[in-house]
Amino acid sequence: MIYKDFNQIKNLNFPVLIIGSGPAGISVALKLEEKKIKCLIIEAGDEDYSEKSQNFYESKIIGDKITNLKYSRLRQFGGTSNQWGGWSKPMEDYNLADWDIKNNELLKYEKQTCKILGINNQFRKSNLDNLFNQIEFQYSSVNFKNKYKDHIEKSKYINLILNTQITDFYGNENNTLYVNCIFDKKKIQVHSNYFVLAAGGIENSRILLWTREKNNLIDKNLPIGENWMTHPWFIAGHGLLRKKELGKYLGNKFINIEDPLHIASSKEFKQQNLLSGSLYMNSFENEKLHKELIKDILCIAPNLGKKLARSLFKKDLKCGNIFFHFEELPNSNNKISLDKNIKDQNKIPISNLFYKKSDFTLRKAKMMMEEFANTCRKLDIGRVGIKKDIYELEDYDSLGVYHHLGGTKLGNSHKNSVVDTNLKIHNNKNLFVTGSSVFPTSGYTNPTFTIIQLSLRLGEFISKKIAL
Repeated sequence: MIYKDFNQIKNLNFPVLIIGSGPAGISVALKLEEKKIKCLIIEAGDEDYSEKSQNFYESKIIGDKITNLKYSRLRQFGGTSNQWGGWSKPMEDYNLADWDIKNNELLKYEKQTCKILGINNQFRKSNLDNLFNQIEFQYSSVNFKNKYKDHIEKSKYINLILNTQITDFYGNENNTLYVNCIFDKKKIQVHSNYFVLAAGGIENSRILLWTREKNNLIDKNLPIGENWMTHPWFIAGHGLLRKKELGKYLGNKFINIEDPLHIASSKEFKQQNLLSGSLYMNSFENEKLHKELIKDILCIAPNLGKKLARSLFKKDLKCGNIFFHFEELPNSNNKISLDKNIKDQNKIPISNLFYKKSDFTLRKAKMMMEEFANTCRKLDIGRVGIKKDIYELEDYDSLGVYHHLGGTKLGNSHKNSVVDTNLKIHNNKNLFVTGSSVFPTSGYTNPTFTIIQLSLRLGEFISKKIAL
């Protein structure tokens, strides 16, 4: 049921309250529905985008430039799924090496995650050499608002209220939680047995920091807001790859060669103390540019230039820009905090984002591009041209940053993490956090698939606790 008026629900009982209606919050709700447990999703935004609502997400960026936050997160029904890229893939085992949740614990939710995203449960990979694999992403066109609006409207177990801003959490001596929220400019308290914070990679930390500042519900020593990460990307260069030769290693039938070619670092690459990363190359049709590139190669390597020229003539040449996503290591100095001077319209401090990329991260990213270029040359499948300004990334102007991760890190110890492996806040009995903010590391894949796996797992855990 979708409610427009808070008076309709103020006397109703919801065992679970979920803050946020993006992929994380809706996935928790779907699992609870499966177990026939009622829940209420509280969404701060409206059904559709509004600039007035989006302004609540204002933040101050301190340090390196990142992508405008208006383009990387949305405050509305369905959250940022209203504009996400759709590329979906589970995390690799070696990307989870530093997680206290292992891949086999997420694997059982892979099939259901694919169903939610409307994609095939096929993520094949093929060895290119000992450092790189061709990988297969699945593309999801799912917008969570569009897909689940009717479902929630008709559901006996999932309920949704829009335009309701959570301000903070409180608890009593019986470990019962309630939240303060604002609906239609009125302050309201909502009680429940279990609360799930699923407000996004920045807002989760902000709400918890503000709650901790106002009361003793949350351990003062938990590293909330620390180890905030992103998932940077940039156009790293261009490639001229021969389809026939590429097919010898990757298999022409493995994936349509005209589709984006995805390459990812291997376990062996990671073991060499290098970062995880993925590359994809979209084909572009610009024969004039292709000829110019081949002409340059002819001057340096005549035999290779002749091969590429023949491939171009035979329409056997895959050409395109190379987009590079790479892992960013957690850094306690990169963190979310509350601004002491600027507050939003509800008098809650805005977020300060302290963010600076490390020289180590950039150095390793450059090394990966160089290794991929070397691999293409070694296998004689073509050539990769690395952009000159890849070595001048210190100004960060060419980097894109859309995925926000960390800040409420999961782990076994309350000394270096915020939530335990069941996503429950340390030293608290019924307050949980889900979403990208719990990621201990980023890996190379887009985070949404893993977010949904974690959220389904959380929904099942809460269901079991309620059943006891």
